[in-house]
Parts: sequence; structure tokens; C-alpha cells
Amino acid sequence: MTHKEIIANLKGIFPPVVTPFNTRGNIDEGGFCENLRRYGGVGLSGIVVAGSTGEAPYLAERERLRLVELARNIVRPPELLIVGTGLESTRETVRLSREAIARGADAVLILTPNYFKSRMNSSLLVAHFRAVADSIRRPIIIYNIPQFTGVRMDPSAIALLSRHPNIAGVKESSGDLKYFRSVLGAVKQNGHPEFRVFSGAALIQLDALRAGAAGGVLGQATFVPELCVSLYESFRQKRMKAAKELQQRLLPLVHKIGILFGVSGIKAALDLCGYHGGPVRSPLVALNATERRIVAAAIQEARAGLDL
Repeated sequence: MTHKEIIANLKGIFPPVVTPFNTRGNIDEGGFCENLRRYGGVGLSGIVVAGSTGEAPYLAERERLRLVELARNIVRPPELLIVGTGLESTRETVRLSREAIARGADAVLILTPNYFKSRMNSSLLVAHFRAVADSIRRPIIIYNIPQFTGVRMDPSAIALLSRHPNIAGVKESSGDLKYFRSVLGAVKQNGHPEFRVFSGAALIQLDALRAGAAGGVLGQATFVPELCVSLYESFRQKRMKAAKELQQRLLPLVHKIGILFGVSGIKAALDLCGYHGGPVRSPLVALNATERRIVAAAIQEARAGLDL
């Protein structure tokens, strides 16, 4: 796809797909591909590979790139293949981004550098993202997730970056609705009109859409994609009663799976919903039987009475 086509399709719901592992701890390529095939036809706008839910910090570079190769054989236009390539240094981020693009990434998701978090002020972050955007030939999406990184980008810095022709959007995953609205406000006032702001937190998804979000990159979309797509479509079609009900159904999946158990809970949910979740990588640990029952009950609560 051309740059213009990628931007035109950068909206809607994207699952940050998990990386299934086998009993030897290696990537379960068959399970990964089967998950992606099952997502086809649901109404998703594409997928995100090697994000937080994909356990990106625990993947070797060759594993990230192999996932891109596998995904590119399945994800077809107009669905987008977005790949997490953010590393700590600008140089290595550029290098990994180029490698992912060479293997078929439509866009790259760049995490804020965070090891030296006390030095990550706005001017430094702006310079970092500009340098990456100047150096690659596909759009980049800023990834702001301060609860993991300890780095919370100033909305004015995001608005400034939005003017760069190769910076297409931001995935804002703090879950802080007030802050999310401040990002949207800053971009609207001082940014580029085509810059896309995505919510990475299902907890506020409907409010984010109301505020002007382009869509969501939601962990819950990995195991209940139909529910997440239905919420987005209900909002888009102005069926607000349905949208509100679907948002309420997302809440137990947020509180009793995502917040309570993190990636381990999401992978257990995939298993329970017939996808391939599989084990997590150490030092994370799988859920025990009691915890899996909590996840199962949350899924049943969210789905009760729905024909999805």
C-alpha cells in the first residue's frame, strides 16, 4: 500500500496480538498463524505484532522479524500490519524498523525510550521520534504507555510531532481519560488534522471515541474481537445505546483479566475462547486453576446474551 492508503486505513480496532509459545519456549508459529487467520473477516482494521501484549520485551530481534514474515503472509490490504520496533536507542530503533519494513510492515509502533527516564524530556523525545521518522519509509505511530515506561509524553510534544509527514498517530495507553482528552485537544489545536489518536485502554474506549479517537488498540480484541468491533461500529453508526451496553460488557474483561492478571490473563482468555494463547515467557507465570476460573467467569459475564 502507498503512504496515503495506509493513512486512510489507519482507523478502527486493532488487536495487539499475543505471541504463542510452545512447551519448549519457542514461538508456536502454527498457533500464531491460526490466530491471525481466525481474525480475518471479523471487521478488524489490522493487527499489531510485537506490542506489550505480544511480550515484545521478551522477544529476540530474530523472533520479532519472524513474526512479521508470518503475519505478512496472512494480513492482506486494506488490513494493516503494524509492528512494534521501539528500542532504547534511536539508532537501533531505526535499524529494527527498517528490518521490519523490509519484511512487510505497513507501519511501525515506536515505544518511548525509558531506561534513562529522568532524561526523557519533551525536546529529547521530539528529536528521537523525528529522527526515526526521517530515516524510514513507512509511517510511525508513537506508543505512550506511562504505567509501564514511567515516561508520560507532554501533549504539546505529541502535537508538535503530529506535524511531521511520516508520524501518523499515537497509541495512548495510559487509561487516563483526562490526559487522553488533553492529547486530542493539543493535536486539534496545534497538530496535523490527519493525525490519528488511538486508545490503548478498553476501560475508556467509548469515551475516547466520543472525544475524537480514531479507534482502539485493545488487548481484549485478541480474544473477543467481535465485541470490540461491534462497539466501534455501533459508535460510528450513532447507535449509542448499543455502544454503551457493549462498553459495559468490556469492563469485566478489563478489571478481571487485563488489570488483574496482565498478559498472563489475556493469554488464558485466548485459550478459553478457542484461540492459541499458550504459556507466557519467564519471569511471567501462567495462571493457576483458580485464576483461570476468574477469567472464564469474566468472559461468560461479558458474552451473556450476546449473539456475536
